[in-house]
Amino acid sequence: MNASDGARRRFRPSRRLSLIGIVLIVITVAAAGVAIWDHREEALAHSRREMTNLGVVLAEQNARAIQAVDLVLQTTQRMVLAAGVSTPEQFTELMGTEEVHGFLARRLGSLPQADALSLINTSGRIVNFSRGWPPMEINTADRDFYAYFRDHQDPEVFIGKPVINKVTGAWVVTLTRRVSGPRGEFLGIVLGVVETRYFEEFYQTVTAAEGQSVALFRRDGILLARHPHAEASIGQRLPSEAPWYALVAKGGGTYRSPGYVDSVPRIVSVQPVRDFPLAVAVTVAESSVLAEWRRQSTFIALAALCTAIGFARLFRMLAAQSARLEEQSAELERAAEGLRESEARFRDFALTSSDWLWETDAQHRFTYHSENICAFGQDPSNRLGRTRLELAVDADTDPAKWAEHRAILDGHEPFRNFVYRRKVGTDPEGYISVSGKPIFAHSGRFLGYRGTVRDITRETIAERNLVAAKTAAEAANLAKSQFLANMSHELRTPLNAILGFSEMLYRGLTGPLQPRQSEYAGLIHESGQHLLNVINDILDLARVDAGKFELHEESGIDPRRLVESSIALVTARAESGMLTLDVEFDEQIPLLVVDPTRITQILLNLLSNAIKFTEPGGSVTLTLRSSPDGGVEFAVSDTGPGMTAAEIEIALEPFGQIDPSHTRQHEGTGLGLPMARRLAELHGGSLHIDSEKGRGTRVAVTLPAARVYGPAAWSSDPVGVVVPATHSTSPISFDDQALENRTSSTPIPA
Repeated sequence: MNASDGARRRFRPSRRLSLIGIVLIVITVAAAGVAIWDHREEALAHSRREMTNLGVVLAEQNARAIQAVDLVLQTTQRMVLAAGVSTPEQFTELMGTEEVHGFLARRLGSLPQADALSLINTSGRIVNFSRGWPPMEINTADRDFYAYFRDHQDPEVFIGKPVINKVTGAWVVTLTRRVSGPRGEFLGIVLGVVETRYFEEFYQTVTAAEGQSVALFRRDGILLARHPHAEASIGQRLPSEAPWYALVAKGGGTYRSPGYVDSVPRIVSVQPVRDFPLAVAVTVAESSVLAEWRRQSTFIALAALCTAIGFARLFRMLAAQSARLEEQSAELERAAEGLRESEARFRDFALTSSDWLWETDAQHRFTYHSENICAFGQDPSNRLGRTRLELAVDADTDPAKWAEHRAILDGHEPFRNFVYRRKVGTDPEGYISVSGKPIFAHSGRFLGYRGTVRDITRETIAERNLVAAKTAAEAANLAKSQFLANMSHELRTPLNAILGFSEMLYRGLTGPLQPRQSEYAGLIHESGQHLLNVINDILDLARVDAGKFELHEESGIDPRRLVESSIALVTARAESGMLTLDVEFDEQIPLLVVDPTRITQILLNLLSNAIKFTEPGGSVTLTLRSSPDGGVEFAVSDTGPGMTAAEIEIALEPFGQIDPSHTRQHEGTGLGLPMARRLAELHGGSLHIDSEKGRGTRVAVTLPAARVYGPAAWSSDPVGVVVPATHSTSPISFDDQALENRTSSTPIPA
């Protein structure tokens, strides 16, 4: 490795830290952006709801106010006809009296919202006026209501364009009705005047929000009244491209307006006025709606900025620290190299630091042995003057090994851990490991070898025994695997046949069956399927322990389906054991994303254990409820004999038997509870047992909130779902169509 490679290796961790810091900063900024956008949409939606509610109230109030004026107009209209008016001339003559003036004045007194009541003849002249007697000379032939009623026999009230009152100078809105003769001839007009100020003052009392306005329009888009007052816009029509017209025709709604009146972008809520060709528009400036959002967004942005700066400084500091550590590591590497150089000076001592020491001459005859050789049953006098080849048991049986060792010696090369069987000693079998290095004079002449010997008899025998045991264990494990594979095949083959034929019976493929027979065939099929799953438990448990077990395809499911299928399979057994099988659950249970087969397997294991250990006359209860942490809990309780804490530990061990004797009352493999616990843990959940001797047992499986999906599976008043009552041994019944309708509206998360 050259210097540039070392530099790249040293600085790579610091670059990784910088990259992590950049990623975290990007995530922080993105999260802040999403939060700001969500707050904005929430503020706009809240404003639309408030304006819609206000628009509904104002539309109803305007309808009542105008309806009161219209009722007076209708009363006056009937009064005119009751007076026997049948010609325009009679209208002018009979309605131009002081008595009629008193009638109008009294009617006006009951209308705080009206400014005046008038009677107008066919020439447009006011013949009577509620404000004073005699009436002023005012002609209304130039007004829109006069032209309309002159040309139309419309019996409904007509709401005119706002005009400036010729008497008071104020903006007014006119409400008029046509007085028609017996043959529909035009006799005159009944007119009521309402000042726009009446509407604007009322709107002022209900518009507390900053930037909010309320306006009253005719349905053709002409502005009648507005608060805040807009003098230049009264009587003007909204542009034809405004969405206002479509929403009025549709019955109301909201839209974003560029501000046709005051050029301020607004959010507009439109509500038609009941029974009249009017509509109320409640608006609020978009800047006012988003004012609080801007403050919150500023806070979020500042927080995100501070966080990003904090991350930047933190990871910059960490990167610098990492660079310093890498430099220190390089310095340690250089120091280690120096230590290796120093170690070379002491290598002779390290090579001879074994159990005993030895030396040979140039002909490889032993000339020295350390005194501790006697501790290993060796007599130094029998070894001196002899070569290693002469003392070895396997010198003749393994000539290739000794030839290779002799070549090393002849080449005056060092050697380590040369192992051979020794010939002398008290042990019947002994092995030693020899290490040595050549010795040279200052002139370079070869003098011999010196080194160490280590007795490895025990290690060699133990290793040989270990190899033999390993070989036997591998053979036994292979035999076990072959047995499990053979038994799995032998058991699955007839079970698959049973499942196939029972399904043919259940589906009526072999001919029609009686309902009871079809039910039994279905239960046989489900029981056979369950038995096939139980056969797989042994293999599954081994795969779980090895970390190679995987869940089947997971999907969103109503937990009641799991309860239904599990209860149906054990109901007959509970009835035959004279047990009460209860089902209890909360009113609000969410959907689950789980492996349905494995959850059913858990429930069947728990129910089977409870039924098996409960005496006749007892009860077993399956409870389904929401857990405190937001997950779901399945619990099976029984009135059986119960267990001690020590027995619970045994029951949770694979193949554990509380009573292992051949005469025990209840048979079983001891896999039910361990397998249920492993399956619950694979779902991220847990299994817990509460039991007391003589007081029954409760086994609870809790699935975490991460497994919860979608809305509650049913409410306190579900539609199309039969909620099972407790203390019932009948299978639970559900309306599948209603269940599909409730669960198919929301997609299952990927």
